[in-house]
Amino acid sequence: DLGVGDGTRQTRSAALAAASRMYEQEVSGGALRGILRGKVAQLMLIQIQQLKADLLMAMDQIDNLVDANRLNVQLVASIPAVLILFFGARAFYLFWSSARMKDFRLPHDVHADMSDYLKKVEECLVLSNYQLDAPGPTAMEEGTEVPVARAEACLRPKEMGQLLLLLHSYLTLLDYMSPPFPSKQSDSIHQSVQNLFMQGQMSTTRQLELLKVIQSKHANLLKYI
Repeated sequence: DLGVGDGTRQTRSAALAAASRMYEQEVSGGALRGILRGKVAQLMLIQIQQLKADLLMAMDQIDNLVDANRLNVQLVASIPAVLILFFGARAFYLFWSSARMKDFRLPHDVHADMSDYLKKVEECLVLSNYQLDAPGPTAMEEGTEVPVARAEACLRPKEMGQLLLLLHSYLTLLDYMSPPFPSKQSDSIHQSVQNLFMQGQMSTTRQLELLKVIQSKHANLLKYI
């Protein structure tokens, strides 16, 4: 017994502090002399036991901390897996859509080709509307010539066939690019294209206005590629 405590938990901290001071005094008086004649060996064993107890206590606190943050650690660890899954699925969809078309072009290039088809459709409608620009017949009214109102121009059979061919090519690319184009947006464009050929011979002016709506929907598709 070193006489530094009574062995209870209440005096353990004070006893350990006293034992540490005694160890320092023994070592300062000569380590070899303290080992042979003093209490250095006994004090050293006490220091080792205290170090072991502190180490076990620190490890227990670390375990408690890890258990308390286990969910956060799992969430952080799952982020790379989610990113790999997202970009892997996106790459697979792009590859699949390109394979369906047997053309491994980038989606942006396909979107540009679709835009060209819509521009050709617009050009076709503008050229078919030339009849409205030509001077029309006039009527005499009280000695002055007054233009006679004409009905708006409509597509002729040849122009209608050219328009159908261009829109068919556009819709073919649209179908093959779904995905990555969402089906909801693709169906909306399909419906607008069908409205271009409503029964009752829609005038080219109305068709041009509807084409602007289709071009706007087409431009929004860039957000998905």
